[in-house]
Amino acid sequence: MTDWTIWQALEDWRSRRRELEPVFAQAGIAPELESQVNRILVDLRRQPPTPPLVSGDKQRDEDERARFHAAFMRHYDESLFKAEALVRLPWVPEAAPIGNAVLAEVERLRTALSNNPGQTPDFGDFEALLGHYLRLDHPQLTVAPELLAERRRQIADIAGWPLLVQRSAAQPFNEVVPPIGTEAFREAFYAQLDLYLAAPWLHCKIVSQWYATLALDAVLVRKKREAGDDSFVASTFKHRWPSLSVLFPQLEMADQLWYLALILAAIVALFSEHWLVALPLVLWLNLSVGAHRRQRRRIEQRREELVAQAQMLKKVRDRFAAGMSTPDKLAHQLRQLDPGGETFGEPFYALLRLQSRNG
Repeated sequence: MTDWTIWQALEDWRSRRRELEPVFAQAGIAPELESQVNRILVDLRRQPPTPPLVSGDKQRDEDERARFHAAFMRHYDESLFKAEALVRLPWVPEAAPIGNAVLAEVERLRTALSNNPGQTPDFGDFEALLGHYLRLDHPQLTVAPELLAERRRQIADIAGWPLLVQRSAAQPFNEVVPPIGTEAFREAFYAQLDLYLAAPWLHCKIVSQWYATLALDAVLVRKKREAGDDSFVASTFKHRWPSLSVLFPQLEMADQLWYLALILAAIVALFSEHWLVALPLVLWLNLSVGAHRRQRRRIEQRREELVAQAQMLKKVRDRFAAGMSTPDKLAHQLRQLDPGGETFGEPFYALLRLQSRNG
């Protein structure tokens, strides 16, 4: 469901900066077009230059007449040039045929001004075409209101999703988005990223930057959490001393319960003088103590490596977010930090390639 506070945040961003203007324009939102059309219509109604008075000097009158015709042409050509620039600005793609009709009308008016110097042509059709182009209500134009409404919904739901995540992260009790860094968030992120990549009309540098930075933030949060989790760090070892926690990692305090049972069994065996049972149990317990001490040292060493990787990723992330690193360079750095490609999925690298093209 569309969150219209996110829509308002996107509107504020569009009004302050220009990156989102092409996206909003394709959804039929471009206030600057209306302003330009109004200026063009006002300029067309301005009083054109008046013909010079006849002085009786033939050469002088011809020169003055030529200057008058040039000024008369310039007077209207400025508005026609603005109209040409107008239809080349981003707008609803389905309005392109009306834009072509505006360009054809501009050429017709220029021809009329050239063939009839000093005579004001009829601008009625031209003004009507500009109005139809702006309002999307030309009889030959079929732009369903539902189409524009759907595009506006996608702007809020897809382009604005990174902003929704930022707002959710700032509100501890907001459960609209899964906590960043969790597996549920990773699944939600890549689902949204697939939607973004599948909507070419939404593609722009700033939205791609939001998604890429959000992916880096999520991985950074997860790595920091993993570095502080002893069970996760231990699970990264290929060879571990056999214990109950290795077989049942979800069982809480598995090792404590297992070794407590072994100690009780060893005590019972010693007091009952079952030496063939007691000696192996005591030996196993001593070996386990040494193994767990070694594993503790390995965990601390591995934790330092994970913290160093997180710190390196933080530097890479900050340089990219600050615009000091290109998407291509970021992809190269991340492939070095994650040679197996397990941390970032292929859609993420497709996003970086897209951002590189948009940039």
